[in-house]
Parts: sequence; structure tokens; C-alpha cells
Amino acid sequence: MNLHAPDLAQVDPPNGLRSLLVPALIVIAGLAIAAVLFAHFGQTKPDASGAILRQFAYSVQIDPGVASDQPGMAGQTAEQDETILLVQARVTNVSQKPLTVFDIVSNVTLNGSTSQSIAASPTDIDQMFQRFPNLASMRMPLLARHQVIQPGESAQGLVVFSYQWSKQQWDQHKKADVVFSFENGRSLDLPLQ
Repeated sequence: MNLHAPDLAQVDPPNGLRSLLVPALIVIAGLAIAAVLFAHFGQTKPDASGAILRQFAYSVQIDPGVASDQPGMAGQTAEQDETILLVQARVTNVSQKPLTVFDIVSNVTLNGSTSQSIAASPTDIDQMFQRFPNLASMRMPLLARHQVIQPGESAQGLVVFSYQWSKQQWDQHKKADVVFSFENGRSLDLPLQ
């Protein structure tokens, strides 16, 4: 009998799981720390927040054959249904830098396809109010392109879009939104009803 050798009956048998336990706990702790750091720092914060305060869809029939004050000849086509979408919106700059509105568009999904309309210019909006005086109650300051919104401040106003659809078609839309894009920030997407 060997006096220096341990008695095998007194030694614990080898356990394969025990040798993996410490590395597994280290990996789990590392993943937990990484998840917490990503949740705090990894998500981008928006540059702007906003809301649609009011919207109104107004149905008109446009006669392209009516002479306008623009040069050229009037066409000879039939009247067209058109829906004018008037949207009162508020945009708040939640970033640390001024935001300049670059563009404003409306996306509407109808019958499986998405149509886009660019916001009308201030000149076009003035002409619209002259042509349709019963919309005068919707007249308000405009929320327009190139408007600068300072950090912590809001801009509120009217945005107008036009779609060559009847009011009945507009009422069947599945999804609609207004997208404000900024020259120096992330876009803001506001859902319409």
C-alpha cells in the first residue's frame, strides 16, 4: 500500500457539470450587462415628437377645362374627383439642436397600394382658400418647409395635401400618416385617422 496516495474511496467522483458552471455563470452575467447597456444607450432617441390635432377631408370636383390665370390652353377633360386633406399638426423639438423642416409628405394606403402627396406650398394654400371660401374656418398659420424649430419649442399649424380620389375612396383608406423630415434630424411619422 502506498502511504502518499489518497484513498480513492474518500475522493469525490468527477462531475462534468461542475466544470461548466463557472464559465456559464460568467457568460450569463456578461449577457445581462450587455442587455442593460443596450437598453440604456443603444436605442436612438427621437429628435421630435408631435401630434395630429385635427384633420378634415374635403371633397371637390375639379374641372381641368376651366380657364385659369396660368399661361397655356385649357384642357378638354371631364371633371375629376379630388379630396383635399387639411391637417393641423404640432411638432416639438426634443433634441438639443435646432431642427429645420425639410419636407412634409402624406402617405395613404388604399386598395393595397400606397400613394404619396407632398404638402401644398403657401401660394397653393392661398389659392385653395380663394377657390373654396367655405374652408375659411380652417385657415390658420402654416406649418411649412424650411421652418426652424428651436430645442424644447413647438411649431403648430396647417398642412394641406391633395389626392385624386373621391371622399368615398378616402373613407376606405387602410393606413395614413404624415411624415415630417428634417434637414438635420430623424424624421417624425404621425398617424392619421
